[in-house]
Amino acid sequence: MFNLIQVNWTNFIVPLLVAGGLSWILTWLVKDLGIKYGWHGGQQTEQHNDRTKVRLGGVAIYLAFLIGFLVFVPLDLPRIGLLIGATIIFIMGLADDLYPLPAWIKIIIQVIAVGLAIKFGIRVEQINNPLGGVIVFPAGLGVLISAGWLFLTINTINVLDGLDGLAGGMASIFAVVLFWLSLFMIVNQPEMALMAVLLLGSVVGFLYWNWYPAKIFMGDSGSNLLGFLIGALAIISGGKLATASLILGFPILDLLWSGWRRMRQGRSPFSPDREHLHHRLLAAGVTHPTVVKLILATSAAFGVAALLAGAWIKLLCLALVGLIMIILIRTVFLPKKIK
Repeated sequence: MFNLIQVNWTNFIVPLLVAGGLSWILTWLVKDLGIKYGWHGGQQTEQHNDRTKVRLGGVAIYLAFLIGFLVFVPLDLPRIGLLIGATIIFIMGLADDLYPLPAWIKIIIQVIAVGLAIKFGIRVEQINNPLGGVIVFPAGLGVLISAGWLFLTINTINVLDGLDGLAGGMASIFAVVLFWLSLFMIVNQPEMALMAVLLLGSVVGFLYWNWYPAKIFMGDSGSNLLGFLIGALAIISGGKLATASLILGFPILDLLWSGWRRMRQGRSPFSPDREHLHHRLLAAGVTHPTVVKLILATSAAFGVAALLAGAWIKLLCLALVGLIMIILIRTVFLPKKIK
């Protein structure tokens, strides 16, 4: 199971360096131009309340990934759909960074982007059955699962963009796991591995400038884009939803719990607050860098489990994530509110 296919490593190293170099240079340019011309974004958000720093790092991530993709990746219908959906999501986020958009407009744009991606073939058609074989979904159910998954990953990464390096670090972990998984002989998806290294390079080049203390933020253009790319690549790679769910397990459950909590309080599930897991850890006195490292280390550990484990172990790991989240809800979230 853990044998790798024979590959020419240069075919991955060169795209990684190109995407990473482009992202590094473009982030530097966006940062300096943003400071010079006052491109600090049109709003002070719950994620980042420092109005002195540029919030347009997503521009660099998008351009680095797009250029690398067009140069190195052969195009087919789902991959064209990936680029179309990613572009729509990026433009929406960029507009929101510059001129805050109402939540309902962003939801409509996300529906359009996700709908087009599904139309181009980015949809879940089957998943592996732990008992053997596969479970094939009816077309309608597959569309609903795909749409729900993409909405979930988009908004999960957006929430993670609350601490320096957290969203980019999570995307990097996903890219590394997807890269190695795609090279397993039993999977044998070298082109998917290529897309993973392009994502990794695009994010790591930006992370140089975004790691604590950040000199630039990715903004909604970056966080929404990364969330869409993670969700879409997990589907294109053959329904690696369990793998992605393990890596994003705590953030996804945190997002779902927060939405449920807000609705119980009579608020919109999309209304911002400072009661997410990373906010709670900060309020408990854990330092900013330590919170980021703790969350990323946990996700990386589950990512390794996703690489090395069979279907049943993955299910047990998912159950463990859920159990730990229940404990956190009872011991961290419920006792008191952050003032």
